[in-house]
Amino acid sequence: MSETDELDTSLHLQRARSGEAPSLAWIVARFSPLLLAQARYRLGRLPSGLCEPDDLVQDVWLTTLPRLPNLPERGGRHTPVLVRFLATALLNRCRTLAQKHLWGKPARQPLPDDEAAVPTSDQTDVVSRAVRDELGITVRNAIEQLDDADREVLVLRGIEQNATATVAMLLGTSPEAVSTRYRRALQSLRARIPRSLFDEIE
Repeated sequence: MSETDELDTSLHLQRARSGEAPSLAWIVARFSPLLLAQARYRLGRLPSGLCEPDDLVQDVWLTTLPRLPNLPERGGRHTPVLVRFLATALLNRCRTLAQKHLWGKPARQPLPDDEAAVPTSDQTDVVSRAVRDELGITVRNAIEQLDDADREVLVLRGIEQNATATVAMLLGTSPEAVSTRYRRALQSLRARIPRSLFDEIE
C-alpha cells in the first residue's frame, strides 16, 4: 500500500466529516464499487426483486454518512474501519430485507451509532450523483471480471473482512484454498487497477 493512498483517504474523510461536498463525493465514489460488489453478492442469495444493488448501496451511504464524524481509526488508519463499517451496514440491510420477505415485517436491526442521525440534503444530493459516478467504472468492471470463486472470497475476506478460517468454514473449503483465491483476486485487481483500494484495506 502506498502511504499516499492512505493519506488521501484519511484527508478526504476528515474533510467529509466537516461537510465538504467534494471530499464527500470522493469518498462515496471511491468506496461504492466495493459496496456494489458486496450488494450483488448478498442480494444474489435472496429472492429476486427485493432490491436493486445500486439502491441498496445508496441506502447504506445515506444511513452511514451522518455517522462519519464518530468513526474511529485503527492503528492510525481509516480505510479498514470505514470498509468494515459500510459492509456491516449493508449486511444489516440485507438481513432486514430477508426478514421482511419471510415474515412480512422486518426485525429491528441495531445501528452502529446514533439511531437518530439522518443525512443532510447536501449529503443526499452528493450520494445520488457519486454512487453512479463514472470514476468507479474501472473498479467495478475489474471486480466483475474475476472468477466467481475469487469474487466470492474477495467479498467475504476483503470487503466484509472475515477471518480466513471463517471464510473457509462458510465455503466448506480449506484456509489454504481461501488464501490462494484471495491472493489471486488481489493480484488480478492490482494488474488492472494501479493503486488498488484493496492495498489500503490490507
